[in-house]
Amino acid sequence: MKVISFITKILILTGSLLLIQFQAMAQNAAPELNPCISKDPALGDSAYWANTSIELYTEKKYKEAIKTVDACFNQWASGAVKLQSTFNNKKVKAPPLGKFTESEKKEIHDNYLLNDVSLALWVKARSLEETNEIELAKKMYSNCIFLTHGRAWDPKGWFWNPSADCIKRGRKLLK
Repeated sequence: MKVISFITKILILTGSLLLIQFQAMAQNAAPELNPCISKDPALGDSAYWANTSIELYTEKKYKEAIKTVDACFNQWASGAVKLQSTFNNKKVKAPPLGKFTESEKKEIHDNYLLNDVSLALWVKARSLEETNEIELAKKMYSNCIFLTHGRAWDPKGWFWNPSADCIKRGRKLLK
């Protein structure tokens, strides 16, 4: 029994050390190779990741956009889901679309993680649809739908809701 317990402890320790090494490698990777780490000190890591994915999508680099979303998704998804669940449980009203006050804009920006994950899911769903991977696109749209409080900034000066667009696009794929 003691030998098995000792071996189990060694395996756990070895696994932990490998995990730490892999995390260190990801954190020390050259920023141009790691979409999870911002190159811009004024832009947080999750925002950099979401922005990179949408840039690739708008450049019609759909496969690269999917890879970018996948590269960092697990790093931030659980935090976004927890935040959305908290909003749902507390019956918090969703942020506005279109026009907003400065305090509303600040509140939306304070939920950056939810916004970034919501946008990244939208990018992945749209990219999968563009590459004709319809069954996977349906799954991504269904994941995106849950993040109802997520907002994305349009450079024209307004917020839009990736979740609402995922509902609309996902429904079309079901017909």
